[in-house]
Formats: sequence, structure tokens, C-alpha cells
Amino acid sequence: MRQIIALGGGGFSMEPDNPLLDRYILKQSAKPKPAICFIPTASGDAEHYIAKFHHFFRNEHCQPSDLSLF
Repeated sequence: MRQIIALGGGGFSMEPDNPLLDRYILKQSAKPKPAICFIPTASGDAEHYIAKFHHFFRNEHCQPSDLSLF
């Protein structure tokens, strides 16, 4: 079964020392290395925000990517 989890804030961006939400989301997938995509439109695709995402998720068991729309 495919699944999309949409989130509007929290996690790596608001609590960098508390990875519980981000890791919970990753655990919802049965895949050993799930894909996770960050769509940073709320920040106008700010490069520092995208970098924070990749900095956190590159150390997790997942395939991080981002989709910039600006």
C-alpha cells in the first residue's frame, strides 16, 4: 500500500534536538529505506531550510529529496 504523510511544520525544522516526529514518520513505511521528500514552499524554497532537511535526513535510514517550486 502506498502512503503520503503531509506535515506543516515541526520535526527537524522546529525541534532539531528532538527527532521523535521525523523518525515516527519514517517508521510508518514498511520499506527499509523509505523515500522522503521535502517541499519547502512555506519558506520560499529557502536554501538554509533545504540544507537543514538534508543535514538531518542524510543520517537516517531513508532516501531524502526535495522539490523546490519557486
